[in-house]
Amino acid sequence: MTALNRSTLSAFILLLSLLQLIQKTQSFHLPTSALVTRIKTQTSSKDMSLSSVTTTAISAASASSASPAPLKVAIIGAGAAGLVTARVLLRNGITPTIFEKDSEIGGVWSYHCNSTTRPMYRGLRTNLPRELMAYREFPWGGDGKSQSFVTHNDVKDYLTRYAKKFGVDGLIQYNSIVKQLNVLVNEESNANPSWPKIKLEWDTENPGGGEAQSSLDSFDAVCICNGHYAAASTPIISGMENFQGKTCHSMEYDDPSVFEGQTVLCVGGRASGADLAREISLHAKKVYLSDTTCPDLNDRHGEPLQQGNVSWVPRTTAVNADSTISFGPTCSEMPHVDTIIFCSGYDYQFPFINKESNLDLSAVTGERRIKPLFEQLWHAQYPSLAFVGLQHSVVPFPFFELQAEAIVSQIEAGSRDSGGWTLPPLEERLKAAKAQAESGGPKPPGSIQDTHFLGSFQWNECLKYAKFAGVYDENLANYIETNKRIYDHSGDQRKRLFPGGVDSYRYNSYVRDDENQTFQVQKCIQ
Repeated sequence: MTALNRSTLSAFILLLSLLQLIQKTQSFHLPTSALVTRIKTQTSSKDMSLSSVTTTAISAASASSASPAPLKVAIIGAGAAGLVTARVLLRNGITPTIFEKDSEIGGVWSYHCNSTTRPMYRGLRTNLPRELMAYREFPWGGDGKSQSFVTHNDVKDYLTRYAKKFGVDGLIQYNSIVKQLNVLVNEESNANPSWPKIKLEWDTENPGGGEAQSSLDSFDAVCICNGHYAAASTPIISGMENFQGKTCHSMEYDDPSVFEGQTVLCVGGRASGADLAREISLHAKKVYLSDTTCPDLNDRHGEPLQQGNVSWVPRTTAVNADSTISFGPTCSEMPHVDTIIFCSGYDYQFPFINKESNLDLSAVTGERRIKPLFEQLWHAQYPSLAFVGLQHSVVPFPFFELQAEAIVSQIEAGSRDSGGWTLPPLEERLKAAKAQAESGGPKPPGSIQDTHFLGSFQWNECLKYAKFAGVYDENLANYIETNKRIYDHSGDQRKRLFPGGVDSYRYNSYVRDDENQTFQVQKCIQ
């Protein structure tokens, strides 16, 4: 055999061994630079054929270890939760696609005059100060001179400015209604069986008329940010068939003047019930606010507490045969009312998840509970599907921000199966999800309907999400503690007032001092 042939044969043998080395390197994620070093030690600088092989092998290694295809992540909803999730993804080098069914951003904060299918009404002002509501990286207010409790238009403007500042607005596909979600469990393209791809089908409506355009695509992860204010929940009240007046849900409310001269019953005394009772009282003859937190009336001989033309009464127990309303044995009044407004909250709704979705997900009407979820954020079996903003009675925007950071911290590691995934194994996730779904929420004695309630328990959740995301530090701890203190103060100011009465707490102006975990507040009449 000639020297040339022997050299060529040696070259091919070396090429084969180097390609095997490349394959092993891919399995163990060895950096290309380390591979090149190992290749060079096996080549002879005096042998031109081997030098050519070295060049070929290095080129192959470089091509083989090139950056993987960009991750595809979908976000359903361009409200406060969807916008911040998109921002956090962008901040981490992932460009998402946002599907928004409306023609504008803002979700629940997009007010439509006289709408009966949206919860926002014309007179709404926030019951949390803007300094508390703001996203962490986009402060709001804090001048100590103007009112901290703002209108829905102010909130919508804030969200619009946020989306523009961080380049989120250009990622939104408007008028796009997601029709179907399917988990692709057995796809060969799934790098991690615990992190399957998800297929979405959606229709994009033509604002100018004509047929909607149907599309489908698969994604490495999907974040559901569609809110929980779309499916009105109405309580079951004995004898409702006897009622001779009108009924509606607070979602249908917009203009208090339509109740001029009426006697109105608001069923539910939380934020919306108290605010509606106050607004309507300026026009109605009489307003009853029925609330489970109403103090015991036995000491008042059954006489309701009253301020102006608003009476605070216990839970509505029945509509009597003569159409009068009963508030239980402790209340002596059984009035005739013209209208009942159910201020009784909302159910969760995911119309794109169904029996065809290849997904175990329970969202029973009336339960207000979604399961199985790990940490009320990831689907316990398939964490490539995440739900932002399910919990209620929280400070929403900064809470969503921490949830988004926790989700994004897992997306690349989970979808590529590249290590660094910090979620526990499947069995542990399912066990934790089952325990949480059966817990009745954090507040004793607990109930199914309070599974996603947090209130004063939200701060530990914030810390937990921050640690999942790897963003916890002293500055964040100060920020969360300042949020807690402002939340407690504003809540205490609100709870001292008669529900449905004058909302004097809304004239406070807050100034944050995160470094010292405190704040300043003063009255502001503007």
